[in-house]
Amino acid sequence: MKATMSILSRLLKALRPIPQPDLPAALPHGQQRIHLFSGNFDDVDAAMAYCFHAPGDVPEQITLDQPGAFMNTDFVEVVFHNAANRLAEFLSVEETDRTLHKMRGANTLIIITEDAFGGFPYTLAHTPNLFYLGPYIVAV
Repeated sequence: MKATMSILSRLLKALRPIPQPDLPAALPHGQQRIHLFSGNFDDVDAAMAYCFHAPGDVPEQITLDQPGAFMNTDFVEVVFHNAANRLAEFLSVEETDRTLHKMRGANTLIIITEDAFGGFPYTLAHTPNLFYLGPYIVAV
């Protein structure tokens, strides 16, 4: 009886509609939405490989780890061991400090601009390799 209930429970869960992402609201001219992630990698080469290098015709690992988003990695930037300086280029001092605190000492910052999603709806989340710091709206 318990096994039947467990199977039934799993079937009902599988039949629930999968929530579909919405397109984010349009931004005024001169602003852009970016998404920040942090992670720890052994070195800059490992961070770059995670985002940009895939063997053969396999998608990059960062795109595989974000199944809720089509992602063009031409719009991804990797910042290894220099997050504070890079963040200070587009965030206020307070936002930079808050973001560094959220990074929890991670050695890598990954910046993804909205252009990476090609106008498609998307959802982003934490992955085994990255902590999603969230969306930020910045001046361009």
